[in-house]
Amino acid sequence: MAHYTTQRMKELRKPKPKFPVLPSMEERFSPRWYSSEVIPGRDLDQIFEAARWAPSGYNSQPWYFYWTKQGTEAFKNIQSCLPEFNLWSATAPVLIIACYLDRDKVGKNRFAKYDLGAAVVSLILQATSLGYYARQMGIFNKAKLRKFISIDPTHTPFVILALGKLGDYTKIDEELLTRELSPHDRKTDIAKKIE
Repeated sequence: MAHYTTQRMKELRKPKPKFPVLPSMEERFSPRWYSSEVIPGRDLDQIFEAARWAPSGYNSQPWYFYWTKQGTEAFKNIQSCLPEFNLWSATAPVLIIACYLDRDKVGKNRFAKYDLGAAVVSLILQATSLGYYARQMGIFNKAKLRKFISIDPTHTPFVILALGKLGDYTKIDEELLTRELSPHDRKTDIAKKIE
């Protein structure tokens, strides 16, 4: 299989909206190959600040994020909770555990997962605007994760995100490159006007 440069992969994977959208939406895609380049603290602060300002039902903000950098014990522990097909995430400089809080001061929050989704999208779009990419992973061993990571019992881990700059695609292995090049079609008919 031919080698692809990182720039070529960006061109291939970049969304092609039919209508104008936010610049961060035009650039966003979910890679499986990252540079180990460190994400500066000020950038992480901005990324989590965007998540903090996401909308939520009754302004309950039922989300919490745990994050760690590559090379830490916590990073290795999170990696050990992922299935084999997501072990590519070892190349990311940051892993984030996105959690929802399904109870608040008035009881069970039926919209907590929906609200967490809004916070995650806000986080990802802010990251993209700063030149970073993220990929979400929903399949992982939650019980094992709780053994390794000190997660508040009221926080339910829902998704793990890999975050970082794109890696050098000339060094990606063939199997992973094949997965990266698989078609990423989008539905076109998602809204219907009603009267």
